[in-house]
Amino acid sequence: MKQKLFVRIDGIFCEHCVETITRALEAVHGIERVSIRNNVAEIAGESLPSSDVIVETIRRVGYDTDETKISEDRRVAARTVRWTEFLLIAALILLFAFVLRLVFGYNVFHAIPAVDSSLSYGMLFVTGILTSVHCISMCGAIGIFASYESGSARSIGRPLLYNAGRVISYTAVGGLAGLAGSVFSVSMTLRGVVILTAALVMFFMSLSMLGLLSFRLPRFFEIRARGKRRGAFVIGLLGGLMPCAPLQAMQIYALSTGSFIKGTLSMALFALGTVPLMLTAGAALNLAKGKAKILFGKIAAVLMVLLSLSMLVRGLSSLGIDVTGFFSPRYDGIAAVMGEDGVQTAEFDLEFDSYADIVVQKGVPARIVVHANAGKITGCNNEIVSRDFGFDVKLVPGDNIIEFLPEKEGDYVYSCWMNMIRNHIRVIDDPDYFK
Repeated sequence: MKQKLFVRIDGIFCEHCVETITRALEAVHGIERVSIRNNVAEIAGESLPSSDVIVETIRRVGYDTDETKISEDRRVAARTVRWTEFLLIAALILLFAFVLRLVFGYNVFHAIPAVDSSLSYGMLFVTGILTSVHCISMCGAIGIFASYESGSARSIGRPLLYNAGRVISYTAVGGLAGLAGSVFSVSMTLRGVVILTAALVMFFMSLSMLGLLSFRLPRFFEIRARGKRRGAFVIGLLGGLMPCAPLQAMQIYALSTGSFIKGTLSMALFALGTVPLMLTAGAALNLAKGKAKILFGKIAAVLMVLLSLSMLVRGLSSLGIDVTGFFSPRYDGIAAVMGEDGVQTAEFDLEFDSYADIVVQKGVPARIVVHANAGKITGCNNEIVSRDFGFDVKLVPGDNIIEFLPEKEGDYVYSCWMNMIRNHIRVIDDPDYFK
C-alpha cells in the first residue's frame, strides 16, 4: 500500500524551483512520485524514507523545511503558511518607508527628478542614477524576482541578463519615441487599463511566490534547466513597458528630441544610470546563502503585494473610481475664498508628496493657485490632472493657476499625472459655509 506525505517548502519562487525539488526527491530511494502545488509537496511511494532524509534532501538543493512542516494531511501542512510572518514583513516595509519620509522630509517613492529639455546627456545619466532609488522602491521586487537563481545557485548571470534586457528595451523605446518626433498624450483610461493589468499580474505573482496561490508565469519566462536564463532577459525587455513615472517622463523627453539618434542616446544613458543599484540588489540576492536568500525572496514577494495594491488604486483612479474615500474619513481642507471678480479661489504651497484638499461652492467659477518653489517640483508632482473637471496643468516655479467650474456636489479626486499623489476637491451647496 502506497504511503503519502505532504511537505511545506520555503523558497519556491518559480517553476524551475519546482523542477529542482521534484528531481531531487524522486532520486531518493522509496519515493515514486512528487507533485508540488502552492509550495506543498505531495510525496508518494510504497516505502517512504524518514522525515530526516526528506528534510536533508530538500535543504541540500537550497530550499528549506523541517519536520514540523511534514504531515499526512495536506491541510495540516498548508497551515504552516505563516500569515504572521507576512504581516510582520509588510509592517517592517511600511515602517521603513515612514522612517525615510520622516528623515528626508518627503516620500522617497515620489522623489523623482524632473526631466525637461534643458538636461544635458551627462545629466540624463545622473538622473538615471538618482531615479534608481525610485526603481528599487517601486520596481525592485520585480527585479529581484527576475534575478532570482533557484535553490543553492549563486551567480550574477540572471541579474546581468535582466539589466541587459532593461537597457535594450529602454534604448529601443527611446529611439522609436524620438522617431515619432512629437509629444503624444495617452488617455487616462488607457493609462488606467495598463496600470490595472500590471497590478493584477504582479499581485498574483507575489501570492504565488509566497505559496498562497498556484500562479505561474508562462514557462517561457521561467528559469530553465541546463543553465538557460532567458526568462530574466525577457522580463527585462518588458521593463520598457512598465507604467513607471520616471520612465514615462523620459519617454516624453525622447519624443521631444524629434530624432531617432538623440532619442536612442538619451534613453540609453538614462537606462545605464539605473543599472548599478538595480544590479547590486539582484547580485546581493544571489550571493546570499540558505535562509538569508529565502528571506530576501519573501521580502520581495511582500513588497510586490504592497506595490501591486498601490498600483491597483492608481489604475482605478485613472478610470474615475476612487477607493481611497472608503478607508479614510472626509475632512474639509482649504475653503475657497470668494473674490471681487466673482471667482472663488483656494491657494496652497506645493509639497513633495501632496497637494491639498479643497472645498468649493457649487455653481461658482473656481480657481486653484499652486505656489510652487522650484526645489519642491519633482518628476512626480509636476503635473496636476483631474478627470472630473478636465484640467491638466504642468507646474512651473511660481504661481500656477487652475480654473474650472464645479457644477455638481460631491467629492472628486485630483492627482499627479501618475495618480501617485491624490487629493480631493469637495463641492458643496452651502454659501454660509464660506462666510
